[in-house]
Amino acid sequence: MIDGKVRLIMAKKETVFSLSAQKRDNFGKGASRRDRQNDRIPAVVYGKDQTPVHVSLDHHSASLILRVPYVTINLELDGQKFVVAPREIQKDPIKPIYKHVDLVVLNEKEQKERLALADRADEIAAAALKVRLEIAAKSKMDLGEVAAVVAVAADGTAAPAADGTAAAAPAADAKDAPADKDKK
Repeated sequence: MIDGKVRLIMAKKETVFSLSAQKRDNFGKGASRRDRQNDRIPAVVYGKDQTPVHVSLDHHSASLILRVPYVTINLELDGQKFVVAPREIQKDPIKPIYKHVDLVVLNEKEQKERLALADRADEIAAAALKVRLEIAAKSKMDLGEVAAVVAVAADGTAAPAADGTAAAAPAADAKDAPADKDKK
């Protein structure tokens, strides 16, 4: 059973996606906010020997693509095609939206390295999953045992565990606390 789940995870995942972009003429905070209100992500495409190009991406498509580790994107912009990778992704800390993306143009060597990393990342994730599943299968501890180990009495002191040892260090008693100077 465990090996079947790992094999499923190790199946070849797609790491190269196509995405279209629109060139932006307006820059700044206000223009970026308007893009976000229209379900677009403001982005910048830059690379070696190339002037930065300000673009906007469809939020839904880009958010699905940007979740993939070591993703490579075939970006189409005004008939030109760029092979890019996300360099920096800014996300809203509360809402599930992307605020801004920096995309860097990749050369042939960088593309090959990125694909190799993507293949290696799947192997590492599969190995980690296999270890977690084996530990979970061998674990005999249930929630009742965990609750007995961390039991604390109502007065804040550690209650004895099932084997008779103290579960935690006792809390400071109220009589040991310094007296309040404001009281007379």
